[in-house]
Amino acid sequence: MKCVGTFDAKTHLSQLLTEVEHTGQSIAIERRGKKIALLVPYEDATTRSQQEFKEWILGEIQEIRASQNPRGPRLRAEDLIEEGRER
Repeated sequence: MKCVGTFDAKTHLSQLLTEVEHTGQSIAIERRGKKIALLVPYEDATTRSQQEFKEWILGEIQEIRASQNPRGPRLRAEDLIEEGRER
């Protein structure tokens, strides 16, 4: 991964954006040798975060389903709302 300093990133931002757009590679931006930001292709960033979000939601749903007793009483939205009001 290519790394650039903050001064170079500011000075050459247009060139860096073109490079990211055409190569699809990420560029790290450093301040005093410490990485502080990452310039990534937009579509990679949005796709990745959406995929991670979907996986998290599906995991939560599976956990809820596993905790439910299939033969016992089902949770009702009204009961949950009332329980929240009591707290």
